[in-house]
Amino acid sequence: MYQSTTSNPVDKIKQIKWKQAWELQNGNADKTQFSCHICCDKKIVVKKEGNKFTADDCKCLEQKKLKERKQKEQKKYENSIKAAEIREEFEGKTFDDFQWLKGKKEAKYAAMDYVDNFDFYQSKGIGLTFVGKCGRGKTLLSHIVSQELLKKDHTVVNVVAKEFYDDIKATYDDPDKKTSDLITSAKEVDLLVIDNLNAQRFGFDEIDKLFIIINHRIENKKPTIINSTCSLDSLEKKLAPDHVSRLIGKNGDPIQISGIDMRKKHGEAITKLRQQNIGKLKNKTI
Repeated sequence: MYQSTTSNPVDKIKQIKWKQAWELQNGNADKTQFSCHICCDKKIVVKKEGNKFTADDCKCLEQKKLKERKQKEQKKYENSIKAAEIREEFEGKTFDDFQWLKGKKEAKYAAMDYVDNFDFYQSKGIGLTFVGKCGRGKTLLSHIVSQELLKKDHTVVNVVAKEFYDDIKATYDDPDKKTSDLITSAKEVDLLVIDNLNAQRFGFDEIDKLFIIINHRIENKKPTIINSTCSLDSLEKKLAPDHVSRLIGKNGDPIQISGIDMRKKHGEAITKLRQQNIGKLKNKTI
């Protein structure tokens, strides 16, 4: 708390300024013109005690500092991990872009709940595991979650499992890159999203590196979203039951995303459009 006496000119000026701020904050002025309705963008909240005024930092100042720190952290993580950024094809996507289709509703509800209650899930280190065939929307849904949490000033890293391991391997012989920086970023980010964790594609070294990161996050209550085309049985056979049981224990049972293949549907729409355009060209040339 800031306190001031009127024993010197500096304190007198402070008292005058704080009095003006107090009158603004406690008067009938239209608060909608300010970004913070509590301090009226003064960054301090003033209290009156008798004829003297005292001031405390407004929470919006701390929020601003936190936001700036999170933005710096996010940039650091993205610089450390080549594949950390939101993929261009998913930029700007929201839950409205994930349609209410058969086999996909439960996953969408789970993702929406996860965003709405992320502070709780983060405090417990709880993540999500999505499983399903290719093209069902696992990556789209997890990228939507990522972007919604970035809006809330959380740090998020999205990696494709195989590409991420290749990034790790590439640091071994590159003096300008540090393996520890890359792995530390994946360990410490608020939310890590691992896409295409498909058991049949990985060797022992790859699995070892990935689960060093995953286990660290589980032990330190840092949530992870896992996407996989494998069934639970397939993951257990390749990744070992202990790995999978730890994931289930922290993320709950995998959420199945089924229904139509969205990639195939989009491909059919492109083919139909092309055929229509070709038909128009043929009619013009006849």
